[in-house]
Amino acid sequence: MTILQKFFRLSFNNKILFAEALWWLGFYRFLILICPFRKTARLLGEANTETPVSDQGVDITTAKRISTAVRVMSRHTFWESKCLVQAYAAKKMLRRRKQRATVYLGVSKNAQGNMIAHAWLRCGTIFVTGGNGQDRYAITSCFSDVSKNERTTV
Repeated sequence: MTILQKFFRLSFNNKILFAEALWWLGFYRFLILICPFRKTARLLGEANTETPVSDQGVDITTAKRISTAVRVMSRHTFWESKCLVQAYAAKKMLRRRKQRATVYLGVSKNAQGNMIAHAWLRCGTIFVTGGNGQDRYAITSCFSDVSKNERTTV
């Protein structure tokens, strides 16, 4: 079955969600290419803060649906949609649905000793994007949507 055939077999709501994921993946890839990170970082939320690691107030179904849509669509873009682009896109999609999340940026070294970077997004206890192997990375910064009364800094 072709990709288009699979797409057309989806429910209307899933088609909209997957199309939205494609749109945000393209938008943020373009933005990352033309703007320095220091200018786009504020789109991720407040620096050096985290949301609670709790599913209280989190719509787990929505987080999982967004995770699937971003992961699937990132494999089918004509542009590179790696971890940072996925984190931006999923963060935006969650924010539009009033779901708060934390984006983490981390670094590590590969087998050859070269520095590698990774980005992942957590909503409650769910890793929406990039959650595979995040424990191998040292967190260098994080960005979240927190209310003033639950702010915890890292």
